[in-house]
Amino acid sequence: MADELVSRAEAFASALAADLAARGENLYQGMPSDADSRFGYRRMGEAGLIGLHWPARLGGQGAAPQQTIAAEERFGYHWLPLSGYLLSVKTIGNALLRYAQPGLAERLLPPVAHGELLFCQGFSEPDAGSDLAALRTRATLSGGRFIVSGRKLWTSSAEYADWVYLAVRTDPGRQRHRGLSVLVADIRSPGIQVTTHRTMGGGTLGELVLDEVEIPASQLVGELHGGWAVLMGTLDYERVTSEKVGVAQRLLDQLDQHCDDPAARRALRRLRGECQAARLHGLRATELLAAGRPASAASSMAKLSAALLLQRLAATAVEMLGPAGLIEPAGDGPAQGRFAAFHRAAVAATIAGGASDVQRRVIARRGLGCAG
Repeated sequence: MADELVSRAEAFASALAADLAARGENLYQGMPSDADSRFGYRRMGEAGLIGLHWPARLGGQGAAPQQTIAAEERFGYHWLPLSGYLLSVKTIGNALLRYAQPGLAERLLPPVAHGELLFCQGFSEPDAGSDLAALRTRATLSGGRFIVSGRKLWTSSAEYADWVYLAVRTDPGRQRHRGLSVLVADIRSPGIQVTTHRTMGGGTLGELVLDEVEIPASQLVGELHGGWAVLMGTLDYERVTSEKVGVAQRLLDQLDQHCDDPAARRALRRLRGECQAARLHGLRATELLAAGRPASAASSMAKLSAALLLQRLAATAVEMLGPAGLIEPAGDGPAQGRFAAFHRAAVAATIAGGASDVQRRVIARRGLGCAG
């Protein structure tokens, strides 16, 4: 069953990549996490490749979580546009499966699994990036509804999303890490305004302004004022970046075709070793999450190892290929300009999704028991 699913994911990803290229989609994005395609997302749902490990009643196939991340490696290898998928399935979908009240997951996850509903994630704010506990977006409960006002930044997939997964402050009188909650809302709700900004990686980041937005209390995820635990658990899922392992594999395979120098081949072998280590970190975190065990340190190790690998790979590729490695647009340089786009995007690898210093702090405190 496991080999069959991965083989099916491989064949599907290869065919979809060709279809997207024929449509002129996903040509300039430096990494799959920079790109979006509603067409591709819908096709993934139609193929039954979204939420593989979710139960059948929620649109999944009851596969092992390890099979899901093996499939995600193949999606990354074929450079599918994955931003909305990674948010809707790997991050928010898994968090809803774990934390949502009865009825809410049954309402939202089946359309996600069918490729019909896409999420974005409203966490970061102008003064609350890595320091998420500093968020100020306020939600006041009144008459069975939350009234939400605030501003969110760096929101991937906002221009494509149907719903938003929001971190809000529901009790400003409590300490920073307390009094937070998580809500989900239709992004077309009155009072939500979305603008977008281009990124170096070729994708877009959204800015959300929320002005007296009414959200039903039934769309609370987890406990009222208990959002910090939900947020940390959500980030544990986000930081298992198996698709980036697939990206690294693809680029290493392509670099092999341009490498004759013995020293360069030794460098590629070292990078392949790092790629395997990043995969194992992701598997370990996935197994802990599936077992309901503490996974923050393992997830941060997975995220940090993959991010550092990508940046070292980008530097090695440019060194090996020389000026030709920086030729764009797609179609003109080695691997159709993919190395040049990747080099642009890799700059953000140790920032987006939690800066590397934050990951090291999590590893030190929760993995090694260090104080401070």
